[in-house]
Amino acid sequence: MNNELSTALRVPAAQYLRMSTEHQRYSLENQGAAISEYAEARGFAIVQTYVDAGKSGLSLKGRDGLQKLLADVVTGERSYSAILVLDVSRWGRFQDTDQAAHYEFICRDAGVNVHYCGEPFENDGSMVASIVKSLKRVMAAEYSRELSSKIYRAQIQQARIGFKQGAPAVYGTRRLLVSQDGTPKCWLGSGDRKGLKSDRVIYVPGPPDELKTLRRIFRMFVVQGRSVTNITQILNDEKIPSVDGGSWGWGRVKGILRSELMIGNYVFNRKNHKMNKPRRPNPPDLWVRTKVMEPIVDPKTFARAQGVFRSKRAYGLRKRDMIRSLKRLFREKKTLSQALINECPYTPSARAYWAHFGSLPALYRRVGFTCPPTGTRGRTFSDDELLDGIRRLHATFGYITIALIDKDPDLPTYKGFTKRFGSMLKAYGLAGFPMTKSESNSAARRRDIVRRRNAQ
Repeated sequence: MNNELSTALRVPAAQYLRMSTEHQRYSLENQGAAISEYAEARGFAIVQTYVDAGKSGLSLKGRDGLQKLLADVVTGERSYSAILVLDVSRWGRFQDTDQAAHYEFICRDAGVNVHYCGEPFENDGSMVASIVKSLKRVMAAEYSRELSSKIYRAQIQQARIGFKQGAPAVYGTRRLLVSQDGTPKCWLGSGDRKGLKSDRVIYVPGPPDELKTLRRIFRMFVVQGRSVTNITQILNDEKIPSVDGGSWGWGRVKGILRSELMIGNYVFNRKNHKMNKPRRPNPPDLWVRTKVMEPIVDPKTFARAQGVFRSKRAYGLRKRDMIRSLKRLFREKKTLSQALINECPYTPSARAYWAHFGSLPALYRRVGFTCPPTGTRGRTFSDDELLDGIRRLHATFGYITIALIDKDPDLPTYKGFTKRFGSMLKAYGLAGFPMTKSESNSAARRRDIVRRRNAQ
């Protein structure tokens, strides 16, 4: 009875646990034990738990636990008045230290204080606490930067030796696990990973039937002059299995035609994705190119294929020619669609049109064709219906993002919201929910991209 009374008098609190793969001392069990000890000593009763297992602290993206926590705090759908976190780095290793402060402010502004259970200071709003928290956030961000640099240098060194660095195997190749001295150990299937840090992974040619298909793809493209779309259709019509038995797609066929593995070269560091930032291409002088196996395709044939791509890319950059060929297709077919464009022998692919003009419907209007409304996306929505849709998604998932809006069949895409309200930030605000800093930056990047395309 006394224990029940003691529990009832405790302050209800939620605990937030985050674990990346960096160290065992940050396991969820260890965090939970330390937080429980803190709660017992300080008079808290843990009533809810939010968990992000195996998630980086560099951004809010992908951290469903923290997103749900912030959503519950903002909307008031909670039964606690405090949040317990092991330390500042578990809350996040954001490179912009103001981002961590912003999320803590959201909680504090809603009447929910954040307590760091493993830190040697009280998060009481004092000057000392503010200074120490700022220093801790900078240290957490710097730790991630240093770790990223170390991993990057190690990957470059291993790639120069010929050891594979991440990413799945290309069709026609296999991943072979070898020991540190190069002794073969076993094949790695789809999704398999090495078990020992000292082991390495190398590329080797795949089975003969796949190698035969690879050479046939190059013949169809270089000798027969077939398009990537046409080759894709032929492979699927003949039910030739792609990677892991799946179907062929435009990107898979093009990836094979562009991959230097076909001539035995492993190319690494073509793109930069450090610190979970958006991928961007690296200049060729930073690429690491290593000979790892004998060529699957004749180097001259491969070079001719790259020449075809270069010539098509030069043609595709002439927008007036792209529009002229699309107008011709419209005159012949009296309608337009992505499938018609991809099947047409004299037009670039629908993907190329989208990349140059931003969207196919906007391009259609330039050639005199208007897409007929399809499903609920073609209907007219009132302001209240749009805002109610945001609230409905938030009630279902516990948070709201642009991706959720785009996937919902009963709502227009996010572009419909920005056209009506000016921005997703304003739409979220009118619906009663804040937009996270990462979402706001993402929306700003989308607007800049669309603005630059329209100006071309």
